[in-house]
Amino acid sequence: MARCSQVPGAMTHQRWQRVALLLVLGYEGSGALIGGSLLIAAPDGHYMDMPVDIMHGIFRDFSVPGVILFLLGALNAGAFVSVLRKTRQAWIASALAIGGMAIWFVVEIVILRQLHWLHAMWGLPVILGGIAATSLVPFSTRQG
Repeated sequence: MARCSQVPGAMTHQRWQRVALLLVLGYEGSGALIGGSLLIAAPDGHYMDMPVDIMHGIFRDFSVPGVILFLLGALNAGAFVSVLRKTRQAWIASALAIGGMAIWFVVEIVILRQLHWLHAMWGLPVILGGIAATSLVPFSTRQG
């Protein structure tokens, strides 16, 4: 796989942006893998001290949200490896991972019908990751 420095026209990014993105992907990925696993293992929510009725009947238990969250964790973990290895696909993997987490939080807030302090703890890093990930987008430097 080609690395960013080997890709013609690839935008070089600052070290802090890459480090910030790696931290966000690692943080969100590990949290989603653990949280998804706990929801799958206990669909009634007792491992996370969450009653099913907080979902207002959208889901009968936490099985489906648990699987989705676990898959988002795997996507973030894959994006982490891609950014770490500086692959050409790092920007796509990062965009999918960060975008997926952003959609997760919006849908979660809509379903729960409330904003919880944990949304800030897990959601604000997603915004930071989105900002940091923009440095990976391969803009063409050719003049027309």
